[in-house]
Amino acid sequence: MAYLGRILPAISETFVVREIVALRRLGLSVTVFSLHPPETGGFHPEAPDLAREAEVLIQPRNPLFWLAHLIFALRFPGRYFNCLYAYVLAADEPWRSRRRCLAYFMVAPYAAWRLRRAGIQHCHAHFANAPASVALMAAALAGISFSFTAHAYDIFIDQVLLPAKLAAAAFVACISRYNRRYLRQHYPEARLAHLEVVRKGLDTARFCPNPHPQGTPPCIIAVGRLVETKGFHVLVAACARLRDRGLPCRCLIIGDGPEAGPLQDLVNDFGVNDRVVLKGKLPPAELMPYYRQADVLAMPACIRNQDADGIPTVLIEAMAMEIPVVATRVSGIPELVVDGETGLLVAPDDAAALAEALARLLRDQDMARRLARAGRNLVLAQYRSDTSARQLRGLFAAAIEAHGKN
Repeated sequence: MAYLGRILPAISETFVVREIVALRRLGLSVTVFSLHPPETGGFHPEAPDLAREAEVLIQPRNPLFWLAHLIFALRFPGRYFNCLYAYVLAADEPWRSRRRCLAYFMVAPYAAWRLRRAGIQHCHAHFANAPASVALMAAALAGISFSFTAHAYDIFIDQVLLPAKLAAAAFVACISRYNRRYLRQHYPEARLAHLEVVRKGLDTARFCPNPHPQGTPPCIIAVGRLVETKGFHVLVAACARLRDRGLPCRCLIIGDGPEAGPLQDLVNDFGVNDRVVLKGKLPPAELMPYYRQADVLAMPACIRNQDADGIPTVLIEAMAMEIPVVATRVSGIPELVVDGETGLLVAPDDAAALAEALARLLRDQDMARRLARAGRNLVLAQYRSDTSARQLRGLFAAAIEAHGKN
């Protein structure tokens, strides 16, 4: 089978790499396709060569990229022109979006040719936007089944061809019950689609508890892309409130993105340079030392223009390591962080509430340890990579079998 992503592997999407590794451990042969050149680096100790083995699909300088159109138009004219008509010419999309549909179609024959050449029977795309659009068309051309995983932005904002993908997919893996409800509420096609909740899996043997840090002052960490929906601006404001309350702490924000400059300006404006540090982007392998020194992990996600996080991977990682967490009531996060049971939840965009929750965990070590232990137990029960991989293996097998009968 094949996995298809926009950039695969990518540092910000290590959960996809973990999924591939877990499936391969179960004996599945997984061929990796990436629309754009993959990022290099150590994404997983057992998949160091994944970037080199990924097959890049957008190759306009390769004559085969264009020749594939002629091949499918001549050998499979029904598939080729039906695909062009259904997903481009007659697509129920505004003109600007239809231009994107055409761009996806330009990639699809080459992707289908590579799929057929590799003997692939099923293609799974991660993210419901561009990767799933190309997978939809390539699978139709290649005569195979396809599926995709729905995350956040790809269903809340970038919805091009989403009804068609829901109708055609063998199944849709949703990372949360929230996503499944959202799709069923907003798309009639989803009511007939096979929607499965498949959790982001984690190697819980690798992300295991460590001795509780004894750092002075205590350390709050936050990890993620520096974009508005992560809510790190609220965390900076909360740290200023903790300073005003006389509670010593330091805060490390790890990641990069378009909000790096504005965040640093905010740190300067609040005068918290001595306690809030922007560490920049780090590869996953270099995150461990920061997790080990963390007293609390903060994930103050918020909603901007209907865009929101799904379930941030860093929350799962931190909870697996028994790090107490504070997060917000956004999207599927409350399915992982159950307020007062596996962590603390606050309303998004509320710096005062975030500061209060952080202060509670920093001051009450007994409560922090109780929540942290319960958090790891929940991850062990629902977010293990081997469990999710077995679920996916069954879904892939059923999809291939059902397609063979049609």
